[in-house]
Amino acid sequence: TDAASSSFLFREVQRFRQWYVVLTLAVVAALQWWGFVTQIVLGRPFGSNPGPDWLVLVFWVVFGIVFPLGFAALRLETRVEPGLLRVRLVPLSHLRIPIHTIRHAEVVTYHPFRDFGGWGLRWSGKGRALNAYGSRGVQLILDDGSRILVGSQRPDELLIALHAAGYA
Repeated sequence: TDAASSSFLFREVQRFRQWYVVLTLAVVAALQWWGFVTQIVLGRPFGSNPGPDWLVLVFWVVFGIVFPLGFAALRLETRVEPGLLRVRLVPLSHLRIPIHTIRHAEVVTYHPFRDFGGWGLRWSGKGRALNAYGSRGVQLILDDGSRILVGSQRPDELLIALHAAGYA
């Protein structure tokens, strides 16, 4: 371990585990692999109205390789360090919230679809949300009045760490 990891007061890594997303990606990827093997490797036209080989290759790379690998890499990392909360939706977004800018923090149960339209990096009338799975988290209100919900499977521990980091 490096010296920086020892200064964490809290660390959580969450993956997107919604079965319907995983199933959809798996079906689409399998279809692209089937088309690739059939048309490019075996040399038989794929489907009743086959596309050109270059298009089959492009679809295979994008939907059979890039999307599944991208989804596998997607994760929500939450870290509390002395004086700082970091929330990263890897590889898309990175928030650095100085602890002294947090006016209010509380553990909440929310409805991902009703309140924010699902999981991920979301905006709604209720503020911004970074969440990966589940329906619990810590609702923050910052000095500027903005609201940020940080989804967590361990929201009580996250709130305790925020206090230890300097949140009053």
